[in-house]
Amino acid sequence: MSGLYLEAAHRQGGDLRGLAGDGLLDLSTCVNLFGPAPSARRALDELDLSQLRAHPFGAESAFQDAYAGHLRVDPELLVVGRGITEFIRVLARLIPRDRIAVVTPDYTDSIRHVAHHLPPAAGEVDTVEARLRRVADGLARYDYVVLSNPNNPLGLHIPVADLAEVCRRRPGSTLVVDEAYVDFLDGARSSMASAGLANVVVLSSPNKVLGVAGARAGAMWTPNDRLRRTVADERLNWPLSFIDAAVVIAALRDTSWIRRTRARLLANAEVLQRLLDRRFGGVVGGVPVHYRFVVSDEPERHYEDLVRAGVVVRLFGAGEAGRVPGLRIAAPADEDLTRLAEALAA
Repeated sequence: MSGLYLEAAHRQGGDLRGLAGDGLLDLSTCVNLFGPAPSARRALDELDLSQLRAHPFGAESAFQDAYAGHLRVDPELLVVGRGITEFIRVLARLIPRDRIAVVTPDYTDSIRHVAHHLPPAAGEVDTVEARLRRVADGLARYDYVVLSNPNNPLGLHIPVADLAEVCRRRPGSTLVVDEAYVDFLDGARSSMASAGLANVVVLSSPNKVLGVAGARAGAMWTPNDRLRRTVADERLNWPLSFIDAAVVIAALRDTSWIRRTRARLLANAEVLQRLLDRRFGGVVGGVPVHYRFVVSDEPERHYEDLVRAGVVVRLFGAGEAGRVPGLRIAAPADEDLTRLAEALAA
């Protein structure tokens, strides 16, 4: 059985659906395992099906206004789309290959669609300081540099003030920041949008923190009018469905649920780190997100051990471009903490 899961581990996001073994604890994807928010469920229960007859007029603008309020930004500086991945792919099509690079390790689509990588030195364990140096080096060499912050998969987060200073020194280059997990930090000033710099692009989506990753909604923020218009013209027609917008807007309004579940997930991530520290070396600690990364020279063996113990995590194998070999593990919900502890002890 573990061979099937080993093969599936290399799907986008480590998607395991469709395989046997539904009884396994799946910690392979970095979603909010307490979700969806009750407000999202109510939105589906109360959905006016007659709205589905027509095209989704108003869905884009309704989400744009609601999400701008959540981000505390001017809605006119947002371009709405179907999640962060859409914008990564659009930017990769628009920008010549020799003018854009990505700081690795990074998200699957970034390393897949951006040809030039800025990796850590051979044998070096990545750090916040090392990533910041590579951002500065990349902005000196390329017109655009892509960075996930907090980083996927390591969880490392470069403070806004430090990134902003690097961007100010290179006004002719643009930093594209994937902030898929910034909602797990507390406060809007954790986003690079708060710096207000013209040479910054922020890609964001509330789907992870809301536990509704199956609803595809996100946005690109930038003060660069020309880039905003160019990207907007490249999107598919009807960038959001009526259902996507209804579910995500309803979930965004439940701010107390977001605060509570974020706190619970981050607390469970601290427990997760202690459990991993006992079982493995090489845990990337001190990160402000709800997942942890275990650097390993034998990730496949550890992965198969965990599958046999009833837990599936995200595997990154040795030799994969843009990766660090190891395991990424999402924080479980409360009722699964004991099960994870028993699996790690086994």
